[in-house]
Amino acid sequence: MHGCGDRMKRILALLALWVAPVAADPLELIDYEALFAENPDQVTTASDNRKVLQMGDIVLLRDQADGISYTGIDQSGQGAVGCFVSVLASLESALQACEVTLSPEQKAISDAYRAEALAFYAENAFPRVELAEVARRYDALVASEIEMSRPFCSDLSVVTDFSDRLFVDETRAEVEGMMSIPRLPVANPCL
Repeated sequence: MHGCGDRMKRILALLALWVAPVAADPLELIDYEALFAENPDQVTTASDNRKVLQMGDIVLLRDQADGISYTGIDQSGQGAVGCFVSVLASLESALQACEVTLSPEQKAISDAYRAEALAFYAENAFPRVELAEVARRYDALVASEIEMSRPFCSDLSVVTDFSDRLFVDETRAEVEGMMSIPRLPVANPCL
């Protein structure tokens, strides 16, 4: 993630070892088709099968090779918020799967990051979406990853080390920076 500190890069790189494959939008709340339809003057053709939509710091790719699929790329330098949401969901699923309890301080930071990321998602998805729906989708993502997180329970230090590195005051400025520029909460680049 360009623009994040070395500490955050290391944390997110470690988490990437178990984060599920990242979709263009992990909560499936961005209507990419509508964005392409509403901005035809900003769409360019890259190839017979690929169209590109540049929206400020976000590049959207529409690939028709195997049906229609979309990729959103965040070029803000602040980090892709969709990736951060995926990382938070994966870590939360591991904490639940392994029945790990965070310290009160870590829980407060974790809750703050989750609230900030989901509020950002609600405000910046297209079309805008109610925060309750974002939270519902996030909870469903967490639940869907619990089973694949269970193998990490055999070495709890993997889960607790990630928590100890991410849910600390030192990462606050980097997370605030990530949320400082309104933009689509796409998931790429994810690390």
